[in-house]
Amino acid sequence: MFDGLLSYFRSCDDQTAKVVSITERLENPLTKPILHFLNHVLPSIDRFNRSFQKSNENTTCELYTDIVRLTKIYAVSFLTEEAVRKAGDNIHLVDMDKVKLDENLSIGDETWLCISALEEEMDIKPFFQHVKAFYSATLQKMFKKFPFSDTILQDLGIVQPIKTKSYTEDTIKRLAKRFPQIELNSPDSLHLLVQEFTDFLLCPEDLPALKYYKDCDGVEKPRPGFFWSEVGKIKTLLGELRFANLAKLMAGLLAIPSSNADSERGFSILRKIHTDQRSNLDQSTVVALMSLKFNCDDCCHEVQFEPELLKTCKKATSTHLGK
Repeated sequence: MFDGLLSYFRSCDDQTAKVVSITERLENPLTKPILHFLNHVLPSIDRFNRSFQKSNENTTCELYTDIVRLTKIYAVSFLTEEAVRKAGDNIHLVDMDKVKLDENLSIGDETWLCISALEEEMDIKPFFQHVKAFYSATLQKMFKKFPFSDTILQDLGIVQPIKTKSYTEDTIKRLAKRFPQIELNSPDSLHLLVQEFTDFLLCPEDLPALKYYKDCDGVEKPRPGFFWSEVGKIKTLLGELRFANLAKLMAGLLAIPSSNADSERGFSILRKIHTDQRSNLDQSTVVALMSLKFNCDDCCHEVQFEPELLKTCKKATSTHLGK
């Protein structure tokens, strides 16, 4: 592919300044191994991005774990294993001076093949300087942009059903106070919330079974939304909701978006529904159609409607057409 790309720019009829510049860069012997190197390191960032952009489940509760994991992947590719182990989950405090030797850097098998072929013909030290500069700049950017010190982001992991038991009542209190919009930050509400959380921890046999979904990599993960929805339906012997406040808090936390993908997707769906040809649609109709688009995962030809609903739709169409 690389040779075909180089051949294309060399054979361009219109040799503009930009084409000449690209050709010169492609003819640089270090360009090919650098491209192989980028092909080796960038998929990790792409996978991290896709996991939050494409998932149908709320993944905010996994954000802290995933940013630490991604940062560790890049750190261990560039820094010594001892330095990364010493930093632990405080990876943003890792010693950036503990750089690996050139031969131990993670650059990918294809890159090593290219470098090995060039080693006898030229000095390859500039290549490793580029690699180190890339890793260093990427890690510094992660340390600056990722919210490692945000305790709330760490606390959101409580939403994951398989991790809830590893948190304490202090976590519950912090979250309730941090999000007063959920209306659980009063002393009485906090007291009931802590009681329900304790009850939740002590009675695992009363909890609903987990349901799973597959993430962008095909890995099965628990569905926190479904789990907490079912927890909110559990009742006491008196018929009262047993975990009303706890389920309300979790529902509020699950409403926090992990990215702007859902809002952008919503605008896209709206544009496809409210077109120039359908500009007279009532607002309630638009809302109903958007709700279907967001919440119905079935294919349209697989959906079974109740006869009464079809009859009502037909009647409304006939009325509108004046027949």
